Amino acid sequence: MIERQENDTAMSITESLGIQGWRHLDPAVLAALATEMPLLLVGPHGTAKTELVKRLGKALGLEMRHYNASLINYDDLVGIPMPKEGSQYLEFRHTPGSIWDAEFVFFDEVSRCRPDLQNKMFPIVHERTVAGIELEKLRFRWGAMNPPMPEDADLTEHDLYFGSEPLDPALIDRFPFILTAPLWRDLTREQRRDLVSGKTPAASMPRQIPTLPWLVDMVEDCRMLIEELRLDLSEWLSDYTVSVVDLLEQAKLTVSSRRAVMMFEALLGIHAARMLLEGADCDLESSAEFTLLYCMPYTATPFPVKTAKLIAIHKQAWQIASLPEDDPGRLVLEELDPAKRIVLADQLNMSDSDVSQLITQALGSEQNEARRIGLATVIYLAFHRRRNLAPSAWDPLMQLAARVLTPRTASVQLRAGAVTDIWNEINGWLVPLEDCGAVTSRLERNFVLSGFPDLWLRYDWKEELRKFQQDLGLFNLKDGRDL
Repeated sequence: MIERQENDTAMSITESLGIQGWRHLDPAVLAALATEMPLLLVGPHGTAKTELVKRLGKALGLEMRHYNASLINYDDLVGIPMPKEGSQYLEFRHTPGSIWDAEFVFFDEVSRCRPDLQNKMFPIVHERTVAGIELEKLRFRWGAMNPPMPEDADLTEHDLYFGSEPLDPALIDRFPFILTAPLWRDLTREQRRDLVSGKTPAASMPRQIPTLPWLVDMVEDCRMLIEELRLDLSEWLSDYTVSVVDLLEQAKLTVSSRRAVMMFEALLGIHAARMLLEGADCDLESSAEFTLLYCMPYTATPFPVKTAKLIAIHKQAWQIASLPEDDPGRLVLEELDPAKRIVLADQLNMSDSDVSQLITQALGSEQNEARRIGLATVIYLAFHRRRNLAPSAWDPLMQLAARVLTPRTASVQLRAGAVTDIWNEINGWLVPLEDCGAVTSRLERNFVLSGFPDLWLRYDWKEELRKFQQDLGLFNLKDGRDL
């Protein structure tokens, strides 16, 4: 996992511009500059989003346009439409703020932009055209926004941005790089002290920032290095990218084909950037993880994906890409569902050690205690006679399955309330033990009774029973013959 840390010996683009706490994002910033792919900054007010972009434009010596997307009209972008002399067509009279001569365009407050203007941003951001006319000088298209407010937001919470609306998914998909701006709590104590005391370079940064030749050269060096890496790594990284996108799809985090292409290009750019910023020996796997974390469209939505989930998908995709296509282990890893992965490994006659590891991972990743107990019971019954599993797998299996499989008596005093209501539901479902002919019927009965009352006060017993029945079928135990 990539750790957020400061390396005093490495070059920092953002710190050289007087921006504190952004150093870990330098590879994405450099990659976006070298690839000239759009970048979107997401974060609360006062996190230096706008200041960073303005200083970058000046440091690169670029003709820049900064538009507040919540205030501008289309005419502010294109100029004044006038009839073209001797023609039935219109031409645009350029104004000092029009976009035609811009090399770097920054759309601020994108999430407060009118929908009709968002639609007009699409070709500018993605195609570098406006009104069907190519913007020949335009290289960089960046944007910034506050986090959009969920429809069901708790209005008593802090840091809610009224008026910050979710972007059209199609517009988000035009931004390959989507970065979350660091917050105060993300800064080290030293950075905080420097910031408030004025010791940061930002305090003495002149209003007219001079062009930084070393930064211009670094962007060009990164661009050339990307093409070298493309020749060396294209086949391997394309396999990794396909695996990532497939796993995202299985995790119901669908991304577009466009996003898949952009992720591949971003990965080349980020690895080249890290090589220049951190040294040629930086590892490719960390670059791949970094890319997945900072190129996900969900970051710009009210419900960003948890970092741990993305890292787990990255690690699985990395393992997949590291194995030959006909390797049984690869087939197993390509399955995202942990329980299905165990069944597939068993069908492919993988070793007891490999199956044990998959079992440990499945139990450890399951947050629902009722499902974990049910799954452990099913796995124990499926393998206890024919698999010599490692203790690391057997111990949790037996401890969890004992709740369902070990005979015991229990008494619960029923009073009016939730416990009694749940029991009445269960009692209405229960079949007398003597009428439970099939072994699986008895198992289902034991599973439901073993969870009363504590589990069913937290989980819906009918839904958990359905999952238990599905697991019995998945491990081919539904008919009870292998029990």
